[in-house]
Formats: sequence, structure tokens, C-alpha cells
Amino acid sequence: MTLPSVIDADDDATEVLKVPDFRRLWAANGFRYAASEVAGFALPVTALLLLHARPLMMSLIFVCSRAGFLTVGLPAGVWIDRWRKKPVMVWADVAYAVAFGSIPVAYFLDVLTVAQLIVVALVVSMAGVFFEVAHSSVLPYVLPRRRVADGNARLQTSQTTIQAISPSVAGVVAQSIAAPVLYCFVGLCHLMSLLLVRRIHPSGDVARGRAPERKFRREIADGMGVLFKQPLLRLLLNQAAMNNIGAGIILAMLPVFLLKEIGISTWMFGLLSTLGALAGFAASLLAPRLRRRFGEIRMTLIFSALAPFAVVAAPLAGVFRGAAVPLIALAEVLIGVAIVGRSVSTAGLRARVTPNEYMGRVTAAYSVVVQGATPLGALAGGLIANHWSTGTALWAGAVAMGVPLVLLLLSPIRRHSRLPEEWEVRG
Repeated sequence: MTLPSVIDADDDATEVLKVPDFRRLWAANGFRYAASEVAGFALPVTALLLLHARPLMMSLIFVCSRAGFLTVGLPAGVWIDRWRKKPVMVWADVAYAVAFGSIPVAYFLDVLTVAQLIVVALVVSMAGVFFEVAHSSVLPYVLPRRRVADGNARLQTSQTTIQAISPSVAGVVAQSIAAPVLYCFVGLCHLMSLLLVRRIHPSGDVARGRAPERKFRREIADGMGVLFKQPLLRLLLNQAAMNNIGAGIILAMLPVFLLKEIGISTWMFGLLSTLGALAGFAASLLAPRLRRRFGEIRMTLIFSALAPFAVVAAPLAGVFRGAAVPLIALAEVLIGVAIVGRSVSTAGLRARVTPNEYMGRVTAAYSVVVQGATPLGALAGGLIANHWSTGTALWAGAVAMGVPLVLLLLSPIRRHSRLPEEWEVRG
């Protein structure tokens, strides 16, 4: 019989990377993060500069890239609570590799179109739903519950490190080769992730099957009930959803503004993304210490307050176009600090207040609302830009990202510095 590859819950001094299964998951995530960053860079460059997509088409591509949770998010949560988590992640990586691999093939055959990019974005988005829900649900089986926050922080630090390298490297490479060729690297990264995930053996991760007395809709309703009745989950849900509406507008329209209207080079576009990632990396190193010293709730409030002020520099770049690059650089740095700082501060909070048997459904329900808000924001941004201008769309995004701060300040959670013990589940 194989002993579970988890650390003792009381051994706080043990580094989570000493856990073999978590180390493999961490390495697999490294390949996935690299693939995500390169694909995220290559997509707007391919669509805008090679295929000459208009702003509304760019927003449609972005909507499809985030539409997975809106379409299959809730049922995926029920299914993943019934299924073993590892096979779900393996098959998701297969879907990633095939979808991304189709882009360079179509490019070399001279049949690549915006329509194909839309289809690939939708397939990848749906695969991402199953991977993300399974990934979040498997962590409590790989690490003790009280160490999930440390595991998430380690994953966040790795992600921001890769974010600091990938866009600039991709930008420089794209000066010499066509952007669609970058997807060969993306597909290879997902194959490496697949091989690593196959070697993970989560203790207690078994197929549960469907309880005969429970119906599918009832299981979805149970997950939604836990999400909306738990005060902290409900607050994080509302705050993140409003934040993502604004982020969707800005993420969809910023490449159009920079690559088409300002006309910056691909290497500069990659460099600006790198600045934000470097700032996020610094935040990922500092935030865990601040979280431990001042409390995860208090630091969540502080980093959330920074976000709306950070994004104002983006629409200002549309007003002061001569200073557009420095203003966008400032926005990237501040946004990197705000987003990563908040992510690290809230790491593990949902796991600490959610019972294991509801983890998949709660994760899926949370993601449906939060991730679904991003494409809605992107679609709104495309419509605003199409009717008025990209600058107007950027201002709308900045205003939307100010609403979550108001929600947090009006919430009773502001009186706490740490998670109240009575909210935390024990099993």
C-alpha cells in the first residue's frame, strides 16, 4: 500500500514543494502558465496584425476565450465532484494541445482565419473550465487543508515569475517569426503538463458516483446554496465579478489601442506585459508576509483598493497619447501589484470555508459568475469602442473596477483582519 504523499498538517515548517505530488502539480502548472502567457501574447498579434481583426471581432474572440464557465461551468462542477480529478486534468491538456496545435497547421496551409481563432478560443475556454475546477478541487487531496493557502501562494509566485519572462521573449521572437508559429511551443507545453499530471496520485481522490436520491439540478443548487449563504464566499463573489467586468473591458481593448491606434512594436507590447508581471512577482513575494502579519482580510481590502486607481492610467493614455507608453507602463505595474497581491491574500480562503464534498460545485459556481463577468465586460468594451472609441471603453473599464472597492467598504468583513474561526470548516 502506497503511503499518501502529503505532509503532516501540524508541520508548518515543511515546504509544500517537498510533497512529491504537489511538486509535480507545480511543475505542470509551470508549463501551463508558460503556454497561457505565450498564447495570450500571440492571439492579439495574430488577430490584429496578421488577420486585421476589427475591435468588435477582437472582443468576440476574447468573449469566446472566457465563455467556458458561462456554458458548462455549473454542470462541470457536479461532474467533477463525482469523477476522479486527475483524468479530467489529463484530458483537458489533450484538448489544449490539439486546439492550439491547429493554429500553426492552418497558418502553414494558408487557411488561418479569424473564425478559426474564435473556435480555438471557445474550445480552449471549455477545456479550461474542467482543468481549473478539477485543479482547485484536487488541492485538498494533495495537501492538508491548512496548507492549501501555502500551495496556492507557491503556484501564484511561479505564475508571476513566468509572466515576467514569457511576454518579452515572445515579443522578441515575434519580430523574426510569424506569431502563429508560437503556438507550436504552446502545444508542446501542454503535452509536458499532461505527462506530469499523469504521475500525480491524490490520496482520497475517488469517483463518488451519483447518489440515487439526488438529482442533477439539486446538486447544482446545493453548490450555489453554499456559495451564496456563506458570508465570505458571497462577498468575494460579488467583488470579483464587478472587478472582472471592468477587467474584461480593459483586457479586450488595450491590445487594440496599443497595437493598432498607437502602433507600438510587438517587442514593446511584450515588454509592457513583462513590467506588470515583474511587479506582480514582487507582490507575490511580499504579500504572504503581509498576509501573515496583518491578516488576509485586511490585505485583501488594501490590494482591492489599489486596483481602481491602478487602471486609471490606461484611459489617460488615450488622452495624452504622447505619453501613452509611460502611462500604460505605470498601469501595468500597479495592476500587477493589485491583482497578484489580492490573489495571494485571498489564497486558500474559499477552501477553508467550503466542505470537501462541495468543493467542485462551489468552485464551478464561483467561477461561472466571476469568469463569466470577464467576457461580458469584453463584449461591452467592443460595443462601446465600436460606437464611440477605444478610449471611451477604457474609461468605462476603469469606472467598473471602482465598484468592488465600494462593496468591500460597505461590508461588515472590513472589521476583521483575519478569517473568523467560526466560518472555517474542519472537514
